[in-house]
Amino acid sequence: MMNEYSMLRFAFLILALLALPINAATVSNLYQAQVVLPDTDKESEQTARQQGLEQVLIKVSGQSQIVENEVVRKALTNSSQYISQFGVGSRDGQQTLDMAFDRTQIHNLLTKANATLWSDQRPAVLVWLVKENNREREIVWDQSSYALQAQMKAVADARGVPMMMPIGDFDDITAVTVPDLWGGFIEPVANASVRYNPEALLIIRARENGENVSLTWQLYEDAPDRIVASQVAPKEGRESGSIAEASNSMVNQIADLLAAKYAVQLGGESGEAFAIRFANIQTTEDFFTLERMLTGLSSVASVNAQRVHADQVVFAINLLSSKEAFKRELLNDRRITQVVDDSEGFSDDAYQSEPALETEGVITPVDPVSADAADTSTNAISDASVTADTVAPDAGQEELFYWQP
Repeated sequence: MMNEYSMLRFAFLILALLALPINAATVSNLYQAQVVLPDTDKESEQTARQQGLEQVLIKVSGQSQIVENEVVRKALTNSSQYISQFGVGSRDGQQTLDMAFDRTQIHNLLTKANATLWSDQRPAVLVWLVKENNREREIVWDQSSYALQAQMKAVADARGVPMMMPIGDFDDITAVTVPDLWGGFIEPVANASVRYNPEALLIIRARENGENVSLTWQLYEDAPDRIVASQVAPKEGRESGSIAEASNSMVNQIADLLAAKYAVQLGGESGEAFAIRFANIQTTEDFFTLERMLTGLSSVASVNAQRVHADQVVFAINLLSSKEAFKRELLNDRRITQVVDDSEGFSDDAYQSEPALETEGVITPVDPVSADAADTSTNAISDASVTADTVAPDAGQEELFYWQP
């Protein structure tokens, strides 16, 4: 039976699970694929397995052209070793081969290919779509039955990009007008988007011409409350053709742009463990939330808490990628900012004793199911003893980041 302290630690871990960035979405189908199976012969099934692996690699890497990689091309010829489960299903009246792929095997393959890895925590994109037909313009809301809307969502799902559309209630209708969207007036659109808490905005202007459509789009790769102040120009593009052709091309470009910002390059030289320091860690909940966030980064192999001093915590980080890729991924989290001028760092004396991890302020996360944890304060991180596998690096090598939950 857990003692009171262990129960509190467990409660803090549960809170940490819920404390992910609120404007990110968890994509749950990255390692699953469904491919139409026209026949049940061996050749058709082999082709479907290859197509399924290709689908998953595109979703997980964020690269639409991942199959051009030589290592990936070779892997496609032996796709069965990456499949963990499969079965026969159906879609739109057609028989399908439904597959689940092994996460570790996929990660290993992408590492060998020096490709990128895009985690399942992905930016939610809010789409404002206005269409023109016979010189009449209207905004397309979430519950509309517009063919472009359905096709766009299907492609976004295939790329693992969480897309949503405004619901079109009274607040939306009174906040944003057709001229705002068609004229590119971003301030009212950004203000109206805050309530949806997205991490990116996509504005699309669609001109219909019979069976074809012309699309002009703008992608703002930032949260709406930052867009106006940052004055960063959006990424733009134009597509035309059938609804399927235009929407496929547009969404694939947008997915590639987002992956270029959020995906992490694998296969780089990570070197040995290095230390990173965080300030403003006020409570045990802060600690667990931060630790879980670090552990969940695509670039991170393992995280070990080494030391606590006042409101600062040092973590030893082992990487799957380069330090540059790690920092880029870390700073994508809006709760983290880097402190360039560190005038209140750890005392050098804190690193002089041997072994290093026995000096003051040492901390170690405790297994939440353990009943043997010692009592300590739950409102602030306190000193404790620890056994760690990593050696404390020099204090001068630590970079300082500020945590603002």
